[in-house]
This record gives sequence, C-alpha cells and structure tokens, in this order.
Amino acid sequence: MHVPIAMFLYWRKTGKGLLAFLSGLLLMTVLYVLAGLVLGSIPVNSSYAQAAKGVEIFVTDNGVHTDLVLPVKTDIIDWREKLHVQDYAGADSSFTHLGFGWGDRQFYMETPEWTDLTFTTAITSLFWPTRTAMHVEYIAKPLRQNKYQQPVIISEDQYKDLVQYILDSFQQQPDGEFMLIEGMGYHSRDNFYEAHGKFHLFKTCNSWVNGGLKAMGHRAAFWAPFSFSVMRQVRD
Repeated sequence: MHVPIAMFLYWRKTGKGLLAFLSGLLLMTVLYVLAGLVLGSIPVNSSYAQAAKGVEIFVTDNGVHTDLVLPVKTDIIDWREKLHVQDYAGADSSFTHLGFGWGDRQFYMETPEWTDLTFTTAITSLFWPTRTAMHVEYIAKPLRQNKYQQPVIISEDQYKDLVQYILDSFQQQPDGEFMLIEGMGYHSRDNFYEAHGKFHLFKTCNSWVNGGLKAMGHRAAFWAPFSFSVMRQVRD
C-alpha cells in the first residue's frame, strides 16, 4: 500500500520540478527575445552618412544568419594572399568576392542544412560558451541588391577598419597564416578556419557582423542577436 503512495509523491515532486524548469526556460526565452528586439532597434553611430563613393561591400541574410561580403582585391588588401585559392577546389582567380561569417564551431561543422540540426548541438551552442570558426566562401561575381543582400558603400578608411576587424577574428600561426580546418567545407568554394572568441547567447554570428559595422563607424544596432536587427540598420 505504501509503494503506490511513495511513487505518486515522487512523480508529483518530479513533475513540479520539471514544470518549474520549463517555466523558467520560457521566461528566459521571452526576456531574451524582448531584449533583442529592444536593443536591436537602438542605433549606434546614428549620425552615419553613407559615402558617395568608395568600396562596396554587402551584408547578406539567410533569414537567421548574416555575413559580410567583401571584394577579393582592393588597393587595401588582396585576400588571396591569406585565403589561398588553391585551398578552394571550386574557385579560381576570376572570383570577385568573399563571404565572411563567424559562429559556433560545432554548429558550423555539423549543420550544413537546418535539417541537420540536432537538439544537443542547439542547446550546447546556445547555453554554453563554445569554440568558434570563421566561414569563408569564394563568390564568382558581384551580388545584386535584394531583401537578403544589402550593398553598403564605405570609405577606404572605413574599409581598412573593417578589414582589421575581420583579420583579428582569425586565429593565425606565427607566420601569419590562417589556421585552415581541412575537409570541413560545405562545398568546393568554401572553407572553415579557427577563430578567436567564444560563441554564446550574447555573442552570436549576427552580433559579430554587427560588431564589424560598429568597428568601421557604420550605423549599427546596440546589440544584434538576430539577423533582422543587423539588416534594419544597414537598410535605414
């Protein structure tokens, strides 16, 4: 007679604990989203005015993740000296642009498509500071403006600041070479490299792009965990 009562009390206590946990998780999620919406709408460098001429870059958005897209070669830097074309089987010297993204290393490696996302990978990347990687993709020709690809004209000085921001995001060997993670690209035109920094809820792939905008003095969000927060600032 005592066993069923003990089991009932155990499961009631367990259920209450689980309910409290889920309630706390829901509250944290709501607060996080609200903070992202509010702080993502607050601009920094709000007096910024786009240059009439200079270097054209793009900010791209796949609906969740943003990237910076830069020319392969300018008077300021030829990226092929750091990102060797021979490491990209599907690219050659005629390719005009490079896409740069920063993010959770495990997420990048194990989630080429959203259908590949596992619960463990998602939880780890969100709730624990994790190692990071730089994702680099060679792009064959200049992008065209649309809702997912926004051009930005910046001065040469601003471009220098952006280039330095990106360079500082890569881990480098003593000789200055980037640390290629071999065999982990999604296709023949992209690669991954070891990166500086930790990925977590408050420093996401989108906040990295937003940080690049801040670094060069462009209008940016105060904090941008979401892709639309970044795109709002470059469209305004």
